[in-house]
Amino acid sequence: MSVFNQKKSFEPTLPAPAAPAATGGQSSLIGNTLLIKGEVFSDDEILIDGKIQGKINVKNRVVIGKNGNVEADIEAREVIIKGKVTGNIKGGQRVEIVPAGILHGNINAPRVVIADSGVFEGNIEMHGREDKGKAREESHAAASHPAPDGEHQNLYLKNKK
Repeated sequence: MSVFNQKKSFEPTLPAPAAPAATGGQSSLIGNTLLIKGEVFSDDEILIDGKIQGKINVKNRVVIGKNGNVEADIEAREVIIKGKVTGNIKGGQRVEIVPAGILHGNINAPRVVIADSGVFEGNIEMHGREDKGKAREESHAAASHPAPDGEHQNLYLKNKK
C-alpha cells in the first residue's frame, strides 16, 4: 500500500453563485449602452448601468450603478443610488445614496441613508408604515393651535417603531 502512488481525481473548485434577490427571483441588468424610454416594471431586482427615461416600478430592489443615469420616478421596496437620478423616489422600506450617488428629486420612504459625500437636492418625507396617518394628524393639530403671545412653538414628532 503505497500512499504516494494512488491517483486522486481533481475537481476544480468553482466560486459559489451570487445569492438571488430576497424574493428568490433573479436580477435584471440594464447595461451601460442601453437606453430605455418609457415604463419599466419588474417583480425582481434590477441593476441599472444604462439610461432610463420615464417611470420605474419594481417590487424588489433597484440599484442605479455608478454608470447609471435615470430621468424617471422610481417606486420600489429599496432603492440604492450609485449613479445619477433625476426624479422622485418612493421606497417601501429604504432609500440609500452612496458617496458617488446623485439625486435631484424628492424621497418618500421610512428609512433614508445619505452617505457623507452623496449629493441630494430635494425634500424628504419619512414615516413609519403604521404611524403615517397619526403623524399627519399630530402635525395638523399643532398647526391649528398657534402659540400664545406670538411665541414660537416647537413641535417634535417621535417616529415609533
